[in-house]
Amino acid sequence: MRNIKEKRGITLIALAVTIVVILILAGVTIDVVFSENGIINKAKEAANSMNNAVANDQAELNDLLEELNEIMNSEWNNNIEIPNPEPPEEEGTPIGDLVDDGTIKIGDYVAYTPTGEVSYPVNGTYSGTGSDQVINKENLNWRVLDVTDEGKVRLISATPTAAQVTLQGANGYNNAVYLLDELCNTLYKGENATAKSLKIEDIQDKMNLSVWDYNNATNYGSTASPYKKEYPLIFAQEKNQIVNGSKGNLGLSEQTSIVKGTATANSITVQWTNWSNSMSEFNYLNSVYFELYNKISTNSFWLSSRCHNASSSVGFYIRYIDQINISSKNLFGSDGYESSGTYNIRPVVSLESNVEIDTSVAGRDGTSPDKAWVIK
Repeated sequence: MRNIKEKRGITLIALAVTIVVILILAGVTIDVVFSENGIINKAKEAANSMNNAVANDQAELNDLLEELNEIMNSEWNNNIEIPNPEPPEEEGTPIGDLVDDGTIKIGDYVAYTPTGEVSYPVNGTYSGTGSDQVINKENLNWRVLDVTDEGKVRLISATPTAAQVTLQGANGYNNAVYLLDELCNTLYKGENATAKSLKIEDIQDKMNLSVWDYNNATNYGSTASPYKKEYPLIFAQEKNQIVNGSKGNLGLSEQTSIVKGTATANSITVQWTNWSNSMSEFNYLNSVYFELYNKISTNSFWLSSRCHNASSSVGFYIRYIDQINISSKNLFGSDGYESSGTYNIRPVVSLESNVEIDTSVAGRDGTSPDKAWVIK
């Protein structure tokens, strides 16, 4: 028998069902894509919203820029002053360092301006004259004197003052140191600076004792017990002087308060502290001190230092310098002697170690008043 193969195919029913399914799916897709709420319309709406937001942002930005332009161009803005930044202040160099390294030398001029009072009244009772004296501040030039152990740089007036102070008798001796120091400080102190009168120790400390030693001067350091025993009251406070068995401890160039009057001792032992000498440049360790102390003026000036000599009576002296001569003025004697002296003043200023010199100022080398070093 012949084998007859069975032929198979898609039936019309299956085909119809497939077509119906495709049509349904096509309808759904068309509705999702093209309907009013379809993907395309939603995409268009999103694009429009984005464009509107960008436009709104741009409009707000334009408004803000317009307001800024109006502010920048307004009259108020045109009147604003924008300060120029100040250049940093140049630092000075401490004067002590400049002296130590030799940039500033002993004797150099320094442009120092005192800020003290314009005048000082010297009480006539304290000075022993009985008449008040008014001493006015003067416009002085200043020179470097030395550097102290504490690092302070001291200046001395280039010349004595024109003004003179008169001291007389026991009270002149009692208060010479206080009055001269107080006068100098009142008139010639400054910012970061104090002042006092030149003293005998300032001379002795600069002397070349191998040339001439004041310790070997006639009678210096010897003692005597005079039989005339009236004394200015400050004498009983002085170092190495013995009154009625009591020894004082006050230095001969020291005094912190006013003392008035005299007394008569039962016993008195006096150490001779007076010396005098005619000086030359060889008497100093540095010859510039002969120029500073002895060659600067024909005017004699006080030193705020006491001294004495003694034999049968005691002489109470205040020291002074008369050109090349270191000398002293006898104001009172234990025998009742009384005298007066009238001399100029020699202020000395002590600058704190942090006082600075402006080394940037051109043409300043300290060799003359017009080339004086400038304090910042």
